Amino acid sequence: MLVADFITINLSTFIIYTIKFKTGIYRSYAEHPVTEFLIIAAVLYLFWLGVFHIKDLYKSFYFRSAIEIALNTVSGITLGIVILYVLTTMNFNELAGKGLLIYFCIMCIFVISGRVVFKIILNNLLKKGIGLRNALIVGYNKSAKKIIREYNKGRLLGLRIIGFVDNGLNNPEYQGYKTLGGLDKFEEIIKDNKIREIIISVEVKDPFLINTIILKSKDYNVFYKVVPSLEDIISGNVRTYELFGYKLLELFPDILSPFQRTLKRGFDIVVSLILLILTIPVILFSALMIKLDSKGSIIYKQDRVGKDFKEFTLYKFRSMRMDAESKTGAVWAVKDDPRITKFGNFMRKTRIDELPQLINVLLGNMSFVGPRPERKVFVDQFIQRIPYYYKRLHVKPGLTGWAQVKHKYDESFEDVKEKLKYDLYYIENISLKLDFIILFYTAKVVINFKGH
Repeated sequence: MLVADFITINLSTFIIYTIKFKTGIYRSYAEHPVTEFLIIAAVLYLFWLGVFHIKDLYKSFYFRSAIEIALNTVSGITLGIVILYVLTTMNFNELAGKGLLIYFCIMCIFVISGRVVFKIILNNLLKKGIGLRNALIVGYNKSAKKIIREYNKGRLLGLRIIGFVDNGLNNPEYQGYKTLGGLDKFEEIIKDNKIREIIISVEVKDPFLINTIILKSKDYNVFYKVVPSLEDIISGNVRTYELFGYKLLELFPDILSPFQRTLKRGFDIVVSLILLILTIPVILFSALMIKLDSKGSIIYKQDRVGKDFKEFTLYKFRSMRMDAESKTGAVWAVKDDPRITKFGNFMRKTRIDELPQLINVLLGNMSFVGPRPERKVFVDQFIQRIPYYYKRLHVKPGLTGWAQVKHKYDESFEDVKEKLKYDLYYIENISLKLDFIILFYTAKVVINFKGH
């Protein structure tokens, strides 16, 4: 896809360059050598690459139809031309408007043609069995059989269905596709058959079954699709993909565009660096007070579960005694917890104990805003007992989050269930605007000493 765009974008640039400077249609005030064209072409190619990335034109190209590709490409080219128009009119180029209109038409013709031709070639390769992604259907029911029928008609182009996984007593077969085993052999089936797509087809949407499926397959780089119900589509909680006429739901859609993700990451890096520098006096003072207040290390390190179930080391200022969990094991902190030191209590109210986590933000383990990371021992319990808890692990954990500013500190299993509602709201509505709202509320908590 990148190669196709490279050829068509540079060809479009060459044509508009020739029209403007070599044909005599436009009045040129100076000779423009080939070296100048090469520089212009390189700059414009990088520009268009950035615009197409912002418009998400490279994501899920595998499953998009030619019409959808063409319409999305026109949208991306339109955005790029508007940006170029603003930049050129700032330079008082009176010919910018006419030239950009021609450039827009040329780009649409060549770039769309290149992408559609690429899609046609790709489809032909897929029909010949080249480049297919191995898929597995979880469940053996009417919906699963319909998937097979649509697949045999060629409507799930790009997939190679291997068979079914079902916990039934026998091993049924449908139109030549066998049941390979139950969920007890799920990991083995995924590994042996190099599965990339898991299509979940169950009669009743059981969140605990989905929990089990995700837990058993999380280490194998697979993508999840779900056969939709009317309730799923109306709720809008998942993104719909149409695989050549057959609708499936993506279980973990990326709501933020690549551009928004880049902005969010850039914000995390810049602000965490600034805060680390500005809070050096607070950090040094806190380190001294922790040392004077109780025996033990200044920084408390603990393994937490982050995005996509990956564990990382979280850093905090120690606010409890060093032997806080030596007799009890992993337990929640409670209100007026006797294990918390005097200065530790102050740090928790002002969130000063979280300052070392700015290092985690810089390293990319965490973001400023997101669900708070939890320990693996608790995550394993919650996934087994709380529906949809696994969704928290689809985004980066944060220093603060919607649940932290809207609900009290976790002291019980019921608190975790209640806070999950706020975390899921954030995940389903994630945006830079919501991030700034949460940061504003967090600042109020810190200023008013209302931290837990």
